[in-house]
Amino acid sequence: MRAERSPDPARRNPESTKAILEAALALARDEGWTGVSIEGIAARAGVGKRTIYRWWPSKGAVVLDAYVSRLRDTPHMSAQAASTEDLRADLVLMLTETWGMVSDSLPLLAALIGEAQHDRDLAGQLWEQLIAPSSEPVQARIRLAQDQGEITADVDPFRAAELVYGQIYLRLLVTPKHLDANFLEDCVDLALHGLRARPDASP
Repeated sequence: MRAERSPDPARRNPESTKAILEAALALARDEGWTGVSIEGIAARAGVGKRTIYRWWPSKGAVVLDAYVSRLRDTPHMSAQAASTEDLRADLVLMLTETWGMVSDSLPLLAALIGEAQHDRDLAGQLWEQLIAPSSEPVQARIRLAQDQGEITADVDPFRAAELVYGQIYLRLLVTPKHLDANFLEDCVDLALHGLRARPDASP
């Protein structure tokens, strides 16, 4: 039985790695998730299957690595939060930038999340490499708002981020409605204001 090994970037051939990651994303884009295979990735990249299996245990692991590499230098993966004087505007901007950058690959993101439901190793990598880092800017902005007295100090920033992102992932994965700019704004408003009637609300 082949022992699974975690990718070791220090020992990979840079040219082969680049070709494999590019091939994985191209195959997912052109053929859809069901059309992705280690064999297909290897053929597109011009490498042997053993080269891929040396560093990645599954097609999901290759595609995730490729996807994260594509986003690594974007605001989506940056811990720096927008920090103007307007909390709502900052959160809306972060969500709009994030989902604008991945709007052309939402089916792939949904497929990765689906694949992770029956692949525990992939689920762990998905969380560590993509989901957790992408929510950190929102958490950072929530912490800043707490420091400034805009949000109560006993709110868990992680749970606050879940209030925002949970709505988005539900729509992406389950709800048959569009994930558009108006929806993203509504996610922020619902997270900030909740369901209770506000004093200035119309009767």
